[in-house]
Parts: sequence; C-alpha cells; structure tokens
Amino acid sequence: MVRLSLNVLILTCFLASCSGGGDKDTGAQDVPGDVQTGDACCEDVSAPPDGLGADTDLVSGEGGAQDVVDADVPEPFPPRKLPFEYSRPMKGEPIPGDETEQFTKAVTGLWSKVGSFRWLLRTSTGVDPSTGKDDYLAWHNDVLAVKAGDTVTFKETGGEHNMWIPSSKVLSQAINGCNLTADWETCKVAEQYCKGLTASVKGFVWDENDPAPFLMARAIFPMDQSFTLDEATWKDDGRKKAMEFSGMYHIEDGWNAHTFAWPHNPTWGSIWITNMRSKDDVCAIVRTTAFLPYAVADAPFEWVREACQETLDTMKGFNKDIVDSGYYIRTKGTDGVAYKIPDQDLGNYVWYAELDPPSECTNRLATDLIAYGVPKTNDCGSGYGSVYDMVAPGGHYYNYPIIWNYHMAALGNALVYGHEEIALNLLKGMTERIDTYLDPKSEEPGVSNGNWKRDMALLLVQAAAFGFPLNWEEARLVQKHWIQAVAEFESWPNWDLWDESVPDGEYNSGSGFRPAETGDGVQVEAVAMFLEYCNSPFKNPAGATFVDCAAVADAASWGK
Repeated sequence: MVRLSLNVLILTCFLASCSGGGDKDTGAQDVPGDVQTGDACCEDVSAPPDGLGADTDLVSGEGGAQDVVDADVPEPFPPRKLPFEYSRPMKGEPIPGDETEQFTKAVTGLWSKVGSFRWLLRTSTGVDPSTGKDDYLAWHNDVLAVKAGDTVTFKETGGEHNMWIPSSKVLSQAINGCNLTADWETCKVAEQYCKGLTASVKGFVWDENDPAPFLMARAIFPMDQSFTLDEATWKDDGRKKAMEFSGMYHIEDGWNAHTFAWPHNPTWGSIWITNMRSKDDVCAIVRTTAFLPYAVADAPFEWVREACQETLDTMKGFNKDIVDSGYYIRTKGTDGVAYKIPDQDLGNYVWYAELDPPSECTNRLATDLIAYGVPKTNDCGSGYGSVYDMVAPGGHYYNYPIIWNYHMAALGNALVYGHEEIALNLLKGMTERIDTYLDPKSEEPGVSNGNWKRDMALLLVQAAAFGFPLNWEEARLVQKHWIQAVAEFESWPNWDLWDESVPDGEYNSGSGFRPAETGDGVQVEAVAMFLEYCNSPFKNPAGATFVDCAAVADAASWGK
C-alpha cells in the first residue's frame, strides 16, 4: 500500500506535467486530442529509457518481441461465441418487450429515413476511383463543404489529427452491418473505410524502398478531384462532388504533429501528410481491428473481403512495428526516416510503466494480440485499477476514452485470439470499471463533464459487444440517449446538401453538413452502433435486452 501510494503521488505529479493546458489538438469540435507536455514538476522523474518496452519486465522472453513467431489461432477462427458464462446482478426494472420493439423501430427508422450509410458515402472524403488511383473514404473532421449550384465541394482546412476516432466507429458499424444485413450501401462503406484505414499507412510510405512500410500517418492529403457519384460505381444518381485537399499543402509545426510534403509516395505520388500518429485514435483503431477477421470471413461481397483483408494485414504490420520498437508508435520525418517520438507520452505505451508496470498494460496487450496473437507484455490482470487509471483522467477528460478503448481492445482481441482466461479477467475488470463510472457516489472527475452520461451509453453498447452483460438500469440509460439522438437528428435539415431546399453556401463539419453534438444524444458517427452489437458473436445472453437484434438485422424493415 505504501508503494502504491508513492507511485500514485509520483505519477500524479508526472501526469500533471504531461497535461498542461488541456487544449485539444484539432479544430474539430468535441474531437479528443493529445494533451501537451509542459515543464516537468518532478525533477527526479524522467522518460523511461529507449527500448524499455523490450525489457523482460514488460515483454516475456529474453529475446524480446522480435523473436516471437505468430501463435496458432483458435479453431474455428474467428470464434463464433462467448467462450464462458458471465453474469452480473440484474439491477433495475425490466424493460417490457413492446417498449424495446418501439425503441428499435424509432432508431432503425432514423437510419432508414436519413439514409445513414448513403449519407456517409456522399459526405466522406478520400480518393475517388475515377482518378485511376487507389480509392478510399474516411471521416475527416476539419472539412468545409461548399455548395455551388449542383456541386458540393469538400475542402480540407486542418491537420486531421484525430480523424480515426470517428472513422473507427463508422468502420466497425459498417463491417458488422454489412455482415449482418448484406445491405449494399452498408457494405460499400465497409469497403471504403477499410481502404481508408489502409490508406493512412500506404500513404505514409516514403518510396518503393522504405524500410518501415507499416507506420501510420495521422492523415494524408492526396490530390484534388472532381467527379460524379454515378450508378456504376456508387449506385447513386450522378450528383457532382469535388474534394480539395490542397488547402493543407503547407507546412505546419506543432508540439504533437507536423504537416509537410511527401513527394514520392508509391501509391498516390506527390501528396502531403500529417505525422506523429498518437494513441488518441490508435485506441479506437485497435478496438475496431478485433472485428476485421469477421469482415474477411463473412462479408457477403468479395470486394469487401479483399479490401478488409488488406486492412487486417496492414494492422498486423502496424502493431508488430509497435511491439518490436519497444511499444513505441514510431513516425517519420520530412526525410522519410522512421524515429521514436521523444519527450512525449502520446506515442508510446511505456512512459509510466517504470513507475507502475500495470499502467497502460491493456495498450500493450491489445497490440501484442493483433501483432502476434499471443500476449508478450506483463500480466494485465483485470485491466483496471492501475495508477494511470486512477490519476490520468483527472488531468484531462479525453484520457477516459483512451483508457476504456484500450481496455475493450485488449478484451476483444483476447476473445478473437482464443485467450479465454485473459478475456474473462479483463471482462471482470470492465465490470468493475463501469460499476465505478456509474456509481451515483462516484468520485470520478469525468462525472462532472456534460458528455459523461452520453459517453457511458456508448461505452455500454460497445462493451456489450465483447461480452459485458448490461443490467436494466444500464439498458434504460442506453435507450434514453439513443432516443435523444433520434429526436435531434430527425429534425436536422441538411442530410442532403445537394437538395434544392439547401441554399448555396458554406457548411462546416460541426453543424453544417453533419449534425451538431449536444452532449445528450449519442454522436452521429455512433448512432448505428447497434449493428456492431447485434452482429457480435460475443453478445452475452445474461445481459438485459436493450434492442431487438432481429429487427436490426433486417434492413428492408428498418422503421417498419
């Protein structure tokens, strides 16, 4: 207890030095960002030595992760059910079946009414296949839509530091929705967003001889394009769309990222990039990666399976580089040479481990499992209760989703790669985490944040996809915040910018061509998360029923 208290004190001081200012690193409203390192408050606390992640304290075996061979995967692969029974006390009044039926009808009715996945295809940005280059789409945060007559142009205006936080949510919903419904629009989003995640790595390749081909950029900025959303490629009506990335063809230097020219990329040629990929959205990426094997195995269209196979291979390569680099998320400079980000915690999983080995253990474990299929770091136990868990959220609210996403990523990938005991322990830890977060007497600093209950509703649904059984109180919380989103989004007027009722002009991403966040209803990029839950093989039958999965699976009857 004395040692733990001392570690808490030291790490609290250390984290305070790594959380100065609390400014977000992106122009997008309400998108989590890295937290700037300020002057250290504790002279005797320093960054862990280079390569700490390869020490035997954190990586099992004397040789380190580079000597690890891929593990045998479980049979069948990917797994098709939760491999153990797990339950919790059923608190709260049960929700009558007819209420859940009406709730499901309202939510799926929204998806149908606004054309959720068609809207994503029209408003996401990337590279169109008409260019003759590798095509992809993703959710860019710093985009301005400009309508002029019959054309909508999406103009890039920022460095896109954390675009894969929302993009990862969209990808997971699309992958699972494609497998669940076989709906073409949903599957097209799955294909394009798989390609989009792959593009963040392919676009960060310096040239044909790059010795580090699996590092990930924060963002890539390809060529400007104008095209039509035609019937042949998009099954659309020929509306005109343009994408202009040249607004970011200039140098930007920040404490947490740099934007610069990338002159001879093998895939897209002369482009620009933002470097220094950080754990802010890697946490969301590795969580979504747990579902990629199911896209490869089960997608109803070969073109989805092929795209997502490349993404799965790319994510394995990306995570192997992290493990083999001592749990550092390496980046590249203007010369294309790979390096570890110095003097910052945003790009590694070992910054606090010297003081407290359990800290960020789930980060390392999720990375191990994607890279090698086996754990190589220290035993994470329940994944909850480290010193970092206790003090980091007090420094900045956005540490919460980083922490719980890595916890879910470790849990989900442990289930996928057949580590049942590890998964069960992590599920117990997730229970303790959520019980603490939702305790009315909780002293968690996040409780005072206006987004807390909304974020809890999403966390509950995402955790349920990995075996967490909701009680009735939690099920009601989920329904409350989804119904609020339905009410907000149904009345929003700009779902179709091309419609003649929408006047010419500029529409930002915060409220112009995407609905604004209120902190009450779930965010628009997560409103179809029931597709992930309903398709997951790890749904727990011991949990409360909060949505009708049979109705969710039938896209033709959404809202009926």
